[in-house]
Amino acid sequence: MPPKAPGADQEKQLKEAFQKFDANGDGKIQADEFKKLMASLGEFSSKEIRRLFKEADADGSGGVDWREFLSWILSGTALKGMGEQAAASFERLLNNEAMDEASFVESAKMGHDVEEFLKKKEKDEGKERKKRVRKKSVRENCDALGVPDSFNGHRIPAPMTFEGAQALLNHFLHNGDKSPLHAKHALYLTDEFVQAYKDRHPRPVVHTECPGPDGRLIIVGDTHGQLADVLHILYHLGPPTAQNRYLFNGDMVDRGPQGVEILLILFAFFLADNESIIIHRGNHENEDMNALDMDNGGGFADEVMEKYGLTMYRNFLSAFKAFSLCSVINKEIFVVHGGLTRVKSLSIDYIDTIAFDECTAPHPMSSNVKDQIFSDLIWSDPTDHEGKFKSERGVGIKFGPDVTTKFCSQNRLRFMVRSHQVPEDGRGFFKQHSDRCVTVFSASNYCGDGGNYGAVIVLSAATFPRYEVFEHFAAPLEEMPAVVAKGEGMDWAQMSTQQQKESQEASRDARKEKEMVRMIIAVLDKKPALWDYLIAHSLGQKMALDKWVAMMHSLIEGNHPWMEGAETWGLTDAEGNIEVTKFLSRWTVNIEAAGWSSFVNDAIKHVYEAIVSMDMDLTKTFALFDKDGDGTVDLKEAKQVLNQFDLGLSPTQVNRLLGQLFSVSIADESAQHVKLSVQEFLGRFTMVYAASNNADMPKWAIDTLNKIGRLIVRGTVSSDVASTDLATDVDKMSKLFLEIDTSGDGSLQLDEFIAGIEKLPNWHTLDVEGEPLTHEKLIEISKILDVTGDGTINYLEFLQAFQLQGQGSADLQNSLVEDVTTILFRHRIAIRKGCQFLDEVDSGKVHKEDFVNVLQGVNSALPASERGLSQMQIDNLSSALSVQDDEGEMIGYENFLKSFVITDTVDGSVVKSFA
Repeated sequence: MPPKAPGADQEKQLKEAFQKFDANGDGKIQADEFKKLMASLGEFSSKEIRRLFKEADADGSGGVDWREFLSWILSGTALKGMGEQAAASFERLLNNEAMDEASFVESAKMGHDVEEFLKKKEKDEGKERKKRVRKKSVRENCDALGVPDSFNGHRIPAPMTFEGAQALLNHFLHNGDKSPLHAKHALYLTDEFVQAYKDRHPRPVVHTECPGPDGRLIIVGDTHGQLADVLHILYHLGPPTAQNRYLFNGDMVDRGPQGVEILLILFAFFLADNESIIIHRGNHENEDMNALDMDNGGGFADEVMEKYGLTMYRNFLSAFKAFSLCSVINKEIFVVHGGLTRVKSLSIDYIDTIAFDECTAPHPMSSNVKDQIFSDLIWSDPTDHEGKFKSERGVGIKFGPDVTTKFCSQNRLRFMVRSHQVPEDGRGFFKQHSDRCVTVFSASNYCGDGGNYGAVIVLSAATFPRYEVFEHFAAPLEEMPAVVAKGEGMDWAQMSTQQQKESQEASRDARKEKEMVRMIIAVLDKKPALWDYLIAHSLGQKMALDKWVAMMHSLIEGNHPWMEGAETWGLTDAEGNIEVTKFLSRWTVNIEAAGWSSFVNDAIKHVYEAIVSMDMDLTKTFALFDKDGDGTVDLKEAKQVLNQFDLGLSPTQVNRLLGQLFSVSIADESAQHVKLSVQEFLGRFTMVYAASNNADMPKWAIDTLNKIGRLIVRGTVSSDVASTDLATDVDKMSKLFLEIDTSGDGSLQLDEFIAGIEKLPNWHTLDVEGEPLTHEKLIEISKILDVTGDGTINYLEFLQAFQLQGQGSADLQNSLVEDVTTILFRHRIAIRKGCQFLDEVDSGKVHKEDFVNVLQGVNSALPASERGLSQMQIDNLSSALSVQDDEGEMIGYENFLKSFVITDTVDGSVVKSFA
C-alpha cells in the first residue's frame, strides 16, 4: 500500500526539511549533504548514516530527490531501526526549527497586528481617544542644555568638541553604565547627531575613502552592548578622527547591557568631527528586535527604558533611521552588515534608491522588492554552497560563492566585508568565497559565554587594498581602567590571550546556566500544549525518562538538552521516572503587581459559582461528575463536565486546572487513566474556591468555620493542626452532610444546617472573638454560606465552608489562572508595543479602556485555537489593575509588564525576574 499523501501543513514542513538537507539547492540530497546534517544531530554513527541514505535513495542514483524523500518519510521507513533518542532527534529535524533571532518574526508580526487593530478600532468607532498632556517638571537653575545645577554627574560641552568626546570616553571607561549621562545631555547628543548625520550621509550608500596619505580606516563588527570591547578597540587603535576613521558595521546594541553608552560615544565623536565615523545599520538597530528580552536576542528597549524612558528610546529609533545601510571604500570594497540579496543582478546604484530612513527595518513579512532587499542587506549570511537559499533566521537569505563573485564582478569590487555572525572557529574573523567575503565580529566572549575572540579590520592608505586583522579578547569592564593605565607598555595581544584562557571554564558554566533558564521559559511558554498532550493521552502521573524526553522534543522547538535538564533539575525518581504533573507545576510565572491578587480571586470565584449556582442536591452533584457510576472521577469525565459550564476559562485553562487537581493522584494501570474518588475530587475543587471566597468573608466567620471543621474531622476543638488526609476529611464531611440532611432531599435547609452543627459534641465551647458561639451566630454563618441565596446550602457550598487543608490551595489557584498569566507573559512584548503606541506622553501609563483595547488586539492577533483571554477576563483584569488619578482610571503598563517573576516552587528561588 502506498504511503498516505501528506496534508498541506505537513507537506510544507517536509519541504522545508528537504531544503535543509539539499544545501546546494539542486533538487537532490547528495550523500555528503545527508551525512553532514545527520552527523550534526549527534545520534547517528557513520555506518547508520550510510544505511539511512541507501534506504532513502530508492533508485540508487546517488542522490535523493523530493519524491524519494517524501516516500521515505511517509512510509515510516525513515524511523525504522533508529533508537528512540535518534528517532526523536531526527523528528526534530523535520520540524521547522529556526535560530534564536527568528523568534523576532513572530513577535514583530504580533506587535504590528496589535497596532493595526488599534488603528482600525479607533477608525471604526469614529471617536478620538482622550488627549493627554505631558506634565511639566519643576524648573530649577540649569545650564544651557537644561541640566540642573544640582546634577553631580559628568557634563558635556555644547557644541561637542574632540576633547569633550574624549572626556566622555574616559568617563565611561572609569564608570561604565553606573554613572549615566543626564537625560538632557543624552537627548542633546542624539538630536544633534540625527540631523548632523543626515546632512553628512543623506543616502543609504556611503562612498568613502581610506584617508591618506598616512591615515587608516578601521572596520568594527558587532559589539552588541559590550562596552569593554569598544573601549579596548578605541584605546588600542586610537580614538576616531578624520585620519583614524572608524566604520561601525551595525549591531552596536541588544544582547549586552551598555548599548546606550556605546552609541553616545559614537555620537559624540561624530559631532566633534563628521569625518571620523561612519555608522551602519544592523538587524539589531531595529525596534522589533530591541523589544525582545536580552536573553532572546534583544534588550535595548529595556535598557533605554530603565536608564532614560520612552522619550529617549524614540530618539534612538530616529538615530537608527539615519544610520547608513552600506559603504563602498575606495570604489573597491563593499561593506554591509548582513550580506547580499535575493535579486538576480543587484547594483549599488539600485541600493542607493531604497527609502532607508522611513523605518528602522521593514516588516519581516513584506513582499515589496525594495523592502526585501533592505532586509537581506542586514540579515543575510554566506554559505559555502552555490546559489541562494532560505535562511533559518526567518529573514534574509543564504548566498553562495557564485552570488558573491557575480555581485563583485558587476559592481567592479575586489571583495566584501560583512559582520552579523560569530565565526564558527571562535576567531574574530572568517574568510569565505575564495576570500571575497570576509566576516568580522568584534564582540569577544559574546554574551559573556561565547568564548570567542573579537576582531577589527584595519585598512591603511599606504597598503590599500591589503588589510590587517587585529584580534582581541577584552578584559572585563571593571578591569579596563587598569589595562588602559598601562599606556604604551600594554601588550594588548598577550592580554587578550590570557583573558581568553582564564574565561573558558566560566564561559562553559554561564552557557549551561543560560540554557537551563531558556528551557524553563520554553516549558512555561508551551505549558498549554504539554497539558493538552497529557489530557488527550490520559497519561498517568509518572512517565519514563526516555518517553518524557521524546515528548519534550516533539512539543518544544529547539534542540534543547532535555536529558541534561532532567539531571540538573533532579526530576527522576529511583526507578528513573518523572512525575509529569509535578514537573509541569514546578515553575510558575507570578505577577507581583498591585491588583493582580484581586483579579485571581474574582476569576476563581466565578468558576466555582458557575457550578454552585445550579444548586444541585448531593445525588445530582455526584452523578454530574461520576458519569459511569463507579464512585470515581477521571480526567476525561471531569473535563466533560467542566466544559458544560460558562466558567470564563479557555480549554487550555480547564486542562491546567484539571492537571493540578489530579496532580497527587495514582495512575490506574489497568484503565490507563488517573482517577480520584468523587468526594476527593470535589474536596480539591472546592479548596480552590474556599481560598478565594474567604477573602470576602468576615474574619470571625472564617475562624469559626475552621474550628467547626476541626471539630468534625477530629472530634475535638483543642488541636489547631489541620488534617493531612484530604480524602478522609472530605469523606467525614459528606457523611455529616447526609446525617444532618434530615429531610433527605440532598440539600440543607438553613435550620437543618444549624441543628446539625448544634448536635456536634462541645460545639458550644467554641469561641467567637472571645465570646461563646451562639445560635444567633450560627444563623449568620448559615446565611453567609448560602451563596445562591435560596435559603438552602447545597453540598458544594457545605464542603467549601469547612476546607481545612491549606497546603496546595495556592498551587490550585495558580493553575486556574496560569494560562492567563502565560498569555500575558508570552505576549508581553506586543502588549507593551500596543500600550506605547497609545501612550503619546511617554508616561508608562494608559487609560483603562485603552488597555482593554490592547488586550483585545492581542487576542485578535492570535489564532482562534490559542485565544485564551475571555472578554470577562480582559475587563476584570483591567479593572483590577487600574488606579484612579487626575487623568482618570489609569493602568501603569510598564510597571505591570516588569512584574513577571519566574519562580521554582521546589525551593521558592527566583529563576528570572523581569523587573
